[in-house]
Amino acid sequence: MKKICIVTACGNKKHDSPLPAYQIYKSPRIKAVYNKKGIHDMYILSGEHGLLFSERVIEPYNRIMDEDRMKQIVPEMVSTLQKYDVVIFFKGGSRKLYHKCIESACLQAGRPLTSFGYAFLGDINRLPEIIQSESGDMYDAP
Repeated sequence: MKKICIVTACGNKKHDSPLPAYQIYKSPRIKAVYNKKGIHDMYILSGEHGLLFSERVIEPYNRIMDEDRMKQIVPEMVSTLQKYDVVIFFKGGSRKLYHKCIESACLQAGRPLTSFGYAFLGDINRLPEIIQSESGDMYDAP
């Protein structure tokens, strides 16, 4: 079985107290990806934290990804991505810089990247199918 990680970009709106990363963001995209990830690890690509494990409790912050920050975090992302065989990125309307960031990190890590999705959760229901296709495992969506 291939080891897969699922990644999506962070969201601007956050709750104002410490919470697990997948809960601190008010983004329906993040919650939808979390709910459809199945048994696979999920990360949130954050301008503050880089690749942030979805279960990690964090404090609220206010930092947006820019080119300089992307150049800083890509090398840090490589070691995390090398733990996986495949990276799946749900774009879901996120800014292009987030896609550029994960694409660069996957290239440096030597890991294949599957990107999909568009604004307003477009294509989110394809996530279980893409996971199954990438892993070869049977997968039942929740």
